[in-house]
Amino acid sequence: MHPEVQEIQSKLKEILYDCAVEIRATKAALYLLTAEGRFELVTEYGFRGAVRAAAERTDPVIDRCGRGRTPFFVNGLNAEPRFSHVMFESASDRLLAAPIYFRGKLVGVVDMRDKAGKALFDATDLPKAQKIADRIGEQFVNRNVFGQQFITLSEAPERPLVIGTNVPVAEAKAAGPAPAAEIPSKPKASLWPAERPPATNVPRLATLIIEARGNAERIAVPESPESIGETELAAIRDMLRTMLLIPGAAVASVSAYGHMGGVQEVAARSTLTEEAMNVLQSKLNLWLTKRGDAGGFVRTNITLPFGNQEPPITAAQIQKVFTAPVAAGSVKGIYLTVVFPVAPDRPAHELLAAFHGQLQMAIEHSMSRGAMQAIRARVAEALIEPDFTTYPELRRHSEAVASRTETFARFLSMTPAETENARIVALVHDVGMRLLDYERLYRKRDISAEELLVLKEHASVGAAMVEPLLGNETARAVLCHHERWDGAGYPSEMHGSDIPLASRIVQLCDVYETIIAVDSYAAAESLDQAAAKITRGAGTQFDPDLAKRFIDMLRARVA
Repeated sequence: MHPEVQEIQSKLKEILYDCAVEIRATKAALYLLTAEGRFELVTEYGFRGAVRAAAERTDPVIDRCGRGRTPFFVNGLNAEPRFSHVMFESASDRLLAAPIYFRGKLVGVVDMRDKAGKALFDATDLPKAQKIADRIGEQFVNRNVFGQQFITLSEAPERPLVIGTNVPVAEAKAAGPAPAAEIPSKPKASLWPAERPPATNVPRLATLIIEARGNAERIAVPESPESIGETELAAIRDMLRTMLLIPGAAVASVSAYGHMGGVQEVAARSTLTEEAMNVLQSKLNLWLTKRGDAGGFVRTNITLPFGNQEPPITAAQIQKVFTAPVAAGSVKGIYLTVVFPVAPDRPAHELLAAFHGQLQMAIEHSMSRGAMQAIRARVAEALIEPDFTTYPELRRHSEAVASRTETFARFLSMTPAETENARIVALVHDVGMRLLDYERLYRKRDISAEELLVLKEHASVGAAMVEPLLGNETARAVLCHHERWDGAGYPSEMHGSDIPLASRIVQLCDVYETIIAVDSYAAAESLDQAAAKITRGAGTQFDPDLAKRFIDMLRARVA
């Protein structure tokens, strides 16, 4: 066990006992990530020895937490077969798990079992479980754990009397700390290594952050969306596949009228005959008419999560059809429909109600995450405007790298949230250049070793600018975007997979765009020459797997 974890083990156990108080779970276990990549049992109660000492990433509970990123529950050994053996081995038949994320990385899981009084876990338990998991994650703030070094990227800047003016730092200090700033509980480590001081003009950083924060504070918080998008549809598809695990359920669908022109997602145990589909639609339309709700046109997409091995579902099997409106924020016009060939029993009814609640929460969570991403994008723009227009080459380069990064992330099949995070990192990766005599040095051909050292400070300075506004994870990716796979990069000589994934992706796109740019510090080279340089740098400068995929992407786009 990591020494930093051992120090707070008693506190972790204290928090874990809240599973019994707040959720009434009779058993709970806390697993945390080890240096070997496994999840080790740290503390537990109630299992009486029937508990796993460790779990691999392929473990169904760990895998589900990593993929879904949200808490989930399973009631009954036969509800979801992939969890049956996990529950059987621990002599339990109900499971609730919540993921613990730390700086964007899955580092642990809270595994709860068997609610008191033989009650089922339900949708009301999910936010309670996540709150407990978040409290555990908060214990590791400012600690060097889970393979991630804690680096303080900047102190909270002081606010000047007039936001947006070029007030000297001394006057800014007199105005007192910014309201949003947090006072650290203990001295923070310096961003720059002890053997070399920061760039001589870095004191201007505080004023620049103050101005950027002032721009960010004027950003209007987006209102809750009134329509779903592709991200919400992805969450809906995942939930529909899960609903088919309700005993007896044959078809689960979500119909969204007026959203994206009218869409309907259907998950079925087998193909539906045309007549069966017509019967399903007619029953739904009849239900809407009785409620006085408007239907309309929908484009239907049918998926078969379990393959096409069973006989087609016929109209005669559309016997019991349950429909309910889906309430997610202010969004209206969405309906869940689940079909049973025979009347479901009471446990199936209870599962259906629970999944209905989970569906609403999944859509709300997806919309909230989308709104947060929109805010982050606007903050990134506020960070680089309006001063960034003073350096048109720098702005064009950053936008080109951001566009290339977004394309590459999608080629890698990264999630929409991961893609947007990488794009934001790319957009601000060189923002530190603004403080480093960039205008004079960028086009200079005979740059001296001392001047090169100054320019190299841009990764550290940029991270310090980004951290107060976009957070530690984005700042860390900016800090590391010039680290090399072989450990010969800067500023920390990190190597291999220790370098954040977003940094490795942005580095590839950064180098490629620099090579082909006509307004770069060096003469532009052809696309083939740029691709050849990327290939030669695989395994030394670049992540070899990512470099190969990058070349594959270039070839696919040419073809």
